[in-house]
Amino acid sequence: MMNTLFRLSQVAVLCGLTLATSSVSANTIEEANFNELGDMLTVTEAKGRYDWLKKCYDGLLVEMWEQMYDSREIISKEEKLNQLKQLWLSDSALAAGNAQYPTFANEDFTNPYGWYAGTSQDQACTTMPPEYKAVALKTTVLTNKYCANNSYDNEWEWIEQVKVDDFIHTSGSTAHTLVSGKVLNLRANRDANVEIKPGLLDPNYPTLLAARVWIDWNHNGQFDHDELVHNSTTGNTVKFTLSVPDNTPDGVTLMRVALDAGGGSDNACTNIQYGEVEDYMLTVR
Repeated sequence: MMNTLFRLSQVAVLCGLTLATSSVSANTIEEANFNELGDMLTVTEAKGRYDWLKKCYDGLLVEMWEQMYDSREIISKEEKLNQLKQLWLSDSALAAGNAQYPTFANEDFTNPYGWYAGTSQDQACTTMPPEYKAVALKTTVLTNKYCANNSYDNEWEWIEQVKVDDFIHTSGSTAHTLVSGKVLNLRANRDANVEIKPGLLDPNYPTLLAARVWIDWNHNGQFDHDELVHNSTTGNTVKFTLSVPDNTPDGVTLMRVALDAGGGSDNACTNIQYGEVEDYMLTVR
């Protein structure tokens, strides 16, 4: 199970990627800021991304094919595109929920312009920033698309670190962080120790932060009212014990963490005022 989860969550760097190197070194994942590894798509969106790129950036897809195959044979553009589609979106991959799709950013894995490739052929073409390129080939792990949530202001307060047992993620100040580079593993029938450390622009300025954590235990793509697993207000590091249900379905789901100096909301889809929202892929085994 552990090997399967790692394979599903791995990120393959496209620069110099060949068919023989379908995985990525751990250093690439660990060194990159997880929020900078790009968006996290469902299978339907992954299919839509290929169709959008074929419509808007077919030349870029050809370049990616040439990097991956490194072939000197004379092959038509259409055949190259078909081979790429088969590689990423084969029937077996789609049936298993493991479609692949490229994500884009600049060379240091950041996305300063907040630009994302489309996820449907029906979407209009948009101009990719000139310094951007395909930086990773990702595999879908989530069946559902979750509601968005961001903070209106993250200058003074944010989530600096989330720790769940031995899992630690540290990040800077953003309105929303998608931790898409790896999966957080929990044990069924076992409590987990959780710590959420706030980041403060002025540590000497007292701030009360509302901390909330939701987990989609039943994998229905929503954060139901009984899936708010923690709710507290504090000016320090949040610490609590998370009880893991014994009937959680197999597969990867989402955990959402929110810190809000504005009080926040019990609704995981309501934007927060002052702080940050972070989403984590999670599985119970």
